Amino acid sequence: MPGPGARVSVRAGEWQSSPGNPGHTDHVVVIVSVHESHDPAYAWVYGHGPDCAWESADCTAPFCFEMLIDVDVLATAVAGQRA
Repeated sequence: MPGPGARVSVRAGEWQSSPGNPGHTDHVVVIVSVHESHDPAYAWVYGHGPDCAWESADCTAPFCFEMLIDVDVLATAVAGQRA
């Protein structure tokens, strides 16, 4: 799985906002952490958008995105075949 600071691009249908609720937009997520989910096809990902100012006082949240991402997408990102 990608480690903290890795950037992962997800397309509509490759992520879910909660189990059974597919995402309908594309996103780039800067990974904070990755965790197992009840569905082995998806992992919980916590992260920030690439333009997020999370290191400044503007964003003090530990993460801005919480989403389930297809584990095949995450594996492809780790393999360097997808940013």
